[in-house]
Amino acid sequence: MATGSLTKKGWQKTLRDDDIMAALARCPLTAEDYLALSQTWSQSFTSLRRVQERMKDLTAAGQLHSWRYATTGQGGARLYYKLTLAGYRTVMQNDEIKPPTKRFFQEISPGRHRHQQALSKFIVQTYVAAHHRGIKVVDFHPENTFKIDCGERPLFPDAHFKLLLPNGKELTYCVELDNSTERVFSYKDADSITSKMQRYLVDMVGTPDYRVLFVITGAKQRKQNIIEAARQLTGGNSFVPFYIVSLDDFLTERDALFASCFHSPQDEKIPLLRSQTRQFQVHRRMLETPVLV
Repeated sequence: MATGSLTKKGWQKTLRDDDIMAALARCPLTAEDYLALSQTWSQSFTSLRRVQERMKDLTAAGQLHSWRYATTGQGGARLYYKLTLAGYRTVMQNDEIKPPTKRFFQEISPGRHRHQQALSKFIVQTYVAAHHRGIKVVDFHPENTFKIDCGERPLFPDAHFKLLLPNGKELTYCVELDNSTERVFSYKDADSITSKMQRYLVDMVGTPDYRVLFVITGAKQRKQNIIEAARQLTGGNSFVPFYIVSLDDFLTERDALFASCFHSPQDEKIPLLRSQTRQFQVHRRMLETPVLV
């Protein structure tokens, strides 16, 4: 168990610190991301200023690094946080553990800033939406840490996780974030959308019990092109392996896992958890029904 890092510069670790650093083991986050995510914890933050103060404390304790995103928005470029090696070992409670990837603790290159910001927002929204429905996100693998062997070139999803429903059922997902930097319709380009879909379909022959979420940050036409690529590859099959969603649509839905903001090759405007929708509606009505005494 990590012990030396717990006392550096007089830092006393709290339960909320555990939540803060466990979240950074999934992806880099800004203070704004933390404020949103903290509603899923037992001790949420009440203001952005409180978040920023705690980030400073953890940085001074040697648990976090911070850098600024190159992209600017309202209020200027925001700080994003990553774990240090000491912080990672605090989370894992192991002084000998190695990082999951070579760049896990390093500053993000400017060319990857837009990708990372979008991916982090999707992950935060997924955790928040799941929490509101009593669903747990489990077995989470960060970007480039989950390998799928599917022929000559493996796949490394931008995220891999499971949703644990209240009835004990687990649903598995891979995430592919699309920033319009790759071709859609190309069977020769290994990084094209169709090539990735083909390799996922190869893997699903032996491991069918998961779905792939294509999260689109580009224009509406880009989303339509990816839907069409999925339609061409899957034909009229009833099996729906790919779900496509605009990031903006996903972020604006409070009930994002049950809102009709996803698309599949066969259907438009469907919930991600459409087969569970009726079950959760019944459960919700039971909770809202007054008890007569």
